[in-house]
Amino acid sequence: MINKLILGTVQFGLEYGINNKKGKPPMRQSFAVLDKAYMGGIKRLDTADAYGNAIDIIGEYHTNHGIFKILSKFNFSDNDYDIFKKVKNTQKILGINTFEVYSYHSFKDFISNKKTQEKLSKLKQQKLINKIGISIYTNQEFEIVIDSDIIDVIQIPFNILDNYNKKGALIARAKQKGKEIHARSVFLQGLFFMDETDVITKLKPLVSYLERIKNFCKKQEIPVNELALMYVISNPEIDGVLIGVDNVEQLTENLNCLKCKHTQAINDFVNTLDIKEIELLNPTNWK
Repeated sequence: MINKLILGTVQFGLEYGINNKKGKPPMRQSFAVLDKAYMGGIKRLDTADAYGNAIDIIGEYHTNHGIFKILSKFNFSDNDYDIFKKVKNTQKILGINTFEVYSYHSFKDFISNKKTQEKLSKLKQQKLINKIGISIYTNQEFEIVIDSDIIDVIQIPFNILDNYNKKGALIARAKQKGKEIHARSVFLQGLFFMDETDVITKLKPLVSYLERIKNFCKKQEIPVNELALMYVISNPEIDGVLIGVDNVEQLTENLNCLKCKHTQAINDFVNTLDIKEIELLNPTNWK
């Protein structure tokens, strides 16, 4: 299962997460997380142009440490966007020759910049990128990109609330089309770990689900992160699982979750969670 894990790096460059009370970690802490990940068997990192200085931190780490495979997301900053120049410059900073996956950071960019698809295909032919991907938010977006011949990898939000009840049919269809599926928002930006009294007003309708989750974990004598991670990573249709951590301790706890022996009970429980407030599963709607 360790081969499925992909370490997210948004925390390295931005103050990220609804449950983040400490802000962006210092570089030495980010390096310690990368050391632990690499030694623990995680060999892939997920980053993006939009993640503050995360790419610079990874590049600095690569100068004196092991080299990770990089999955990166790009977005369009202006009308003169030169994707060839951007790819080569970013690879130089990272100290790599090839992106494992190079992805559209938004569905909007994918739809409104059709000419870029041809350029990405050329980058793939030149072996500057191995796979072309896209990060999507909604099932409507998911349904459209499934039929795109250029897209190899689809990164989707998938977790114990935004679960197989909501996405199962689309995931199965994507796999039939030969797409690689990567899951993100496994911990829903830390929402699953929050005390119910700290949940913002807009998300109060989710409190009853959070209580059910915590009651199940108490009964099974497992931590919430084990439930959340094992539900996603044990799914055979999920090829990659993106997790983000703030420190080495959190990463160690997540790696220990892979020893879980409650997979069937976890899947049976999550199948009972059929949330009605679908719009609240998308963090872009939380503001």
